[in-house]
Amino acid sequence: MTIRRMFAAAPVLLLAVSLFACGSSNPNQHVQSNEFFRPAAAESAQQSAAQAQGQSEQGQRQAADQTGEGDQSQQSDSAGEDRGQDSAQQAATDDEPGQDQDQSSTPASEDAPIDTSDDIVRRYTNPSYGYSFELVCSPFCDPNSNGIDRVSFLSETGRALIGVDVHEDDGSEGEAFLRSTLALPENVEFSSIEESTIVTGESAQRFNWDEDRRATGGFQVRWHALLVRVQDVAIILRAGAVLDDYEGVAPALERAISSFILPLEIAARPGRYDRFDFVIDYDTDDVSQEFGQPTNSPPSTEAGIFVLQSTTALKAVLTWQVLGEAFFDGDTAIQQSLSDALGIENITGLRDWGPVDGQPARTGDTETQFGEGTMKIQSFAWYCREGGREFSLHVLDPDDPESVALPLIESFRCSAAIDDDAPEAGEDQ
Repeated sequence: MTIRRMFAAAPVLLLAVSLFACGSSNPNQHVQSNEFFRPAAAESAQQSAAQAQGQSEQGQRQAADQTGEGDQSQQSDSAGEDRGQDSAQQAATDDEPGQDQDQSSTPASEDAPIDTSDDIVRRYTNPSYGYSFELVCSPFCDPNSNGIDRVSFLSETGRALIGVDVHEDDGSEGEAFLRSTLALPENVEFSSIEESTIVTGESAQRFNWDEDRRATGGFQVRWHALLVRVQDVAIILRAGAVLDDYEGVAPALERAISSFILPLEIAARPGRYDRFDFVIDYDTDDVSQEFGQPTNSPPSTEAGIFVLQSTTALKAVLTWQVLGEAFFDGDTAIQQSLSDALGIENITGLRDWGPVDGQPARTGDTETQFGEGTMKIQSFAWYCREGGREFSLHVLDPDDPESVALPLIESFRCSAAIDDDAPEAGEDQ
């Protein structure tokens, strides 16, 4: 699936709030792979006895067969929670979400899998900022997000949401900051504002409120937000649901809030992408996302896609891949990445573009249909000897894509090892 097709339906209207969601899930390598299947408390003892008996009988059969294989792997039904330095990498499993008492607790076999969807907990970890929290399935059964500064997780019904936004901390008062960043209507009043502390010790403020947008065709929604300010960044975890559904999903919302933890140090900053040993600066008003190549795989140093979307449309797509310098051709890189990422074949006016971080570049132009008009696209390609990768940048704008591309190009560095006096985006080199 191309980036253009995925973003054609990207703005998702949830609870009358515009969110940006990718149409293709990314099996994020930062989501822990272990899933914790826990039986209802009343059935735990019976299951443990059954497991012990089964293991004993199996051991007796093995002894009779003289196989010599005496060691049996055992599966634990719960995992301890580590509050130390590795807490950002582990899933807390001490608190049980509400469960149906008639749910089967028999361990699944390969031949007869059981339905355990109501008893799965996964911990999502943001790869850039390192914060993490738990998602309970159901209702939040897809713990994958391509977001960087902004991530969102919809419930299966689409009527509940858990999301996190990371912003530069401007030092303003907490309530004013939250109202501004979440664009809350003036008529919204907080039912309570509470001072608290998250698991890893940082101070936080919790805001609770109801928002009624039924007069404009929306819903009545109950919201919670956790504001944590640390190391010059402000992180907002928001969780909410349509009021009619709230009681059913409240345990999952509270689980995410109570399990939120931060790493010892946050190295990333909004407006600068430098995860894979290159750097590009961007406007924090844009929604930033990352994909692998292909898009259903995670990005890596070897290959990936960085995407910017404005409030109305796709804005820029940067692709990279490892390639021997002898095989690099700027025109081919533009044509291939334009086709692979945006599904566009025609490109005209291929010509030299001078340098990107000291490396010679090529550029070209094309147009694509956008609504009732056209969208202009200017493409660029260059090769970075440091790291041995080719880069292609495609910028979209209805009037002047070159002016949109210039700050991105001027901020780009082939290596994340940047001198302190390196120019910021938009400054003359």
